[in-house]
Amino acid sequence: MRRGRPESALTTSPRPPGRGWSRSVALVVAAAFFMENLDATILATATASIGRGFGVPAAEVGIAITAYLVAVAAFIPLGAWLADRWGARPVFLAAVAVFTLSSVACALSPDLLSLTLARLAQGFAGSMMVPIGRLVVLAETRKSDLVRAIAYLTWPALVAPVVAPLVGGLLTQYAGWRWIFAVNVPIGLLLLVVAWRVVPAVGRRRRALDVPGLVLSAVAIATLVLGFDTVTDPRGAGRGLVLLLLAAASGAATWWWLRRAEHPLLDLTTLRVATFRVSNGSGSVYRAAVSSAPFLVPLLLQDGFGWSPVDAGLMLLWVFVGNLGVKPLTTPLMRRFPLVPIAVVSAVVLAATFAASAALQPETPRVLVAGVLLLSGVARSVGFTAYNTLQFADVPGPSMSPANALAAVSAQLAVGLGVAVAALVVRAVQEFQPAAAAPTGYRVALVVMAVLALLSTVGGLRLPRGAGDVVRG
Repeated sequence: MRRGRPESALTTSPRPPGRGWSRSVALVVAAAFFMENLDATILATATASIGRGFGVPAAEVGIAITAYLVAVAAFIPLGAWLADRWGARPVFLAAVAVFTLSSVACALSPDLLSLTLARLAQGFAGSMMVPIGRLVVLAETRKSDLVRAIAYLTWPALVAPVVAPLVGGLLTQYAGWRWIFAVNVPIGLLLLVVAWRVVPAVGRRRRALDVPGLVLSAVAIATLVLGFDTVTDPRGAGRGLVLLLLAAASGAATWWWLRRAEHPLLDLTTLRVATFRVSNGSGSVYRAAVSSAPFLVPLLLQDGFGWSPVDAGLMLLWVFVGNLGVKPLTTPLMRRFPLVPIAVVSAVVLAATFAASAALQPETPRVLVAGVLLLSGVARSVGFTAYNTLQFADVPGPSMSPANALAAVSAQLAVGLGVAVAALVVRAVQEFQPAAAAPTGYRVALVVMAVLALLSTVGGLRLPRGAGDVVRG
């Protein structure tokens, strides 16, 4: 029997929010989200340039990308504890400051080792910015305003992976790869000034640091992210499998410990809330499918159809147009209709756009390609907002901090899972059908992602009617 928080804590009525809904706070946090999400993906476009600058093969530069992703994921639980211990506001401000300083270090790196260490520091700061920033917003938002707040916090995760290839390519080509990091400096300084003025203080909860939980969870998360990254490389598939097995073993040990610790680093009792549990399960499957699109679609257009990287990047911007174009309608839509049917319909539409993308041909009119990607962007935006809102709809105030930490971990891992599964499918097709046409692997992967999107609806369909209706006002 677990000795931590009693089960009654989950039925405690939410504490009254501090100042209520604040658009300015949500915008500041969303800007920090965008900066972190952009840095997670933008470096991939500059690996060849960085490799030439450091005199190393481009493949070796991948360690700097991986270091960032591992740090972001592994330190999220620690960030949740720091926010509880010292308060969300000072930790968020410190994270923005460290992220900005480490961006300077990245831009000035003289070699690959220095860049990798700076990226680790940047990832550590990013692991604090995203979940703690969201906690600041959630702690101040009434349930009836949750839809609007989540709408602001959703767009960075949708937009950044889509615009990153184009932005990274343009900066690398016309200004040099160091400007990928240098542009963070004015943004970070502006964020610090504005955040200092508008971000409110969120109540603290003094508790001892669960060191075994921190070590076990960090090992489990880090090995899982590394396993996803390594298993897709033909030269490291065996090593990747070993890492995934280690992740499974350490994950089981983490689960066992967290259920028995007196003051666990991650409070698993929040998973008893049905809407939160389903949103983290089915929602993670949905997020995995979504995260594969910025990886698969540009490669289909470039390797399969012979498009230039710039043309493929520009076409992918139609996903961005769909994301933002539907944003003014998402809040009224979720006021009018229940969240679960919206999430389910969005997943079905997303699956249809993946299937349509798989059916595209080199001679397909570009206006039709743009239309498919536009509709995919609309489905992504609506589905993300619905799942993210449903996730916290029934979580009581006292449980918001641990729920937010669990949600951040699952979201980060889902992104890695989506890209890893897509890459594995492409590689498997190329291995077993080497004579197949170039687009075949990407088409098969898109169909697999369509199936994943449909599978994400299973959990939502099992929720009771009216689940999450409290946020509809």
